[in-house]
Amino acid sequence: MDNEFCEVDELGFPHFTAMDYLRFRYLPNDRRFVTGESYLWAFKAGYLVYNKGRILKYAKEYNIPVLLLAGVAVSEAGGKPDRLKGYGILQLRQLIDIKNRNNFLSNNTSIGTIAMQLRVAAETMGINPASLTRTQQFQLSNCLLNDDFNINIAARHLRDLIIFDYPDTDTASLTDEQLILAGSRYNRGKERIKSDFIESISAPPGCPTREYSEYGRRILEKKETIENIMRIAE
Repeated sequence: MDNEFCEVDELGFPHFTAMDYLRFRYLPNDRRFVTGESYLWAFKAGYLVYNKGRILKYAKEYNIPVLLLAGVAVSEAGGKPDRLKGYGILQLRQLIDIKNRNNFLSNNTSIGTIAMQLRVAAETMGINPASLTRTQQFQLSNCLLNDDFNINIAARHLRDLIIFDYPDTDTASLTDEQLILAGSRYNRGKERIKSDFIESISAPPGCPTREYSEYGRRILEKKETIENIMRIAE
């Protein structure tokens, strides 16, 4: 079947499978045998090393910090079987949407190593999500499972998120606050107002609102680790 959104390439970094999930979730953390959290981090590091060229390419193309794109990638990679949502959950939600006579629920399915909702991917590409047919949803989900397409769309979406809050800023040169906010919006979307994130960043530890900016703050906290991983790939 032809795919109108991308050329589907079966080659790429191995997807996180059910066996990977079992090795990470149910075996004890052991660096020697690479199980538990150590296995998850090995997977994340491997993904960054394998895709370093793509991350650098699309960060430059969309004029965003490499740290932001690599940070989102390392946050999203691994942890859950990648193909489960594209080959199972999506189809189940499509059946529910048939009854509801829309595609709202299925469009909210997140697909890809750098997880992204079909709705968000479509909007990033300039497509009205409500117009997607079930076949187009499946095609788009296959594209999001492709490393090159996935990183491309993630980078484009991150640029859009930066502009959403800071329309007049240089998207390639962000302050810590701007980077945290863009990263957090990747995880939480555009619904929450900007001031909520700003207040969250300065909120004291333990404050419930602090979780709004946790995703973005963790990217900065891992800055040295992410840069070291990317350096290994040189």
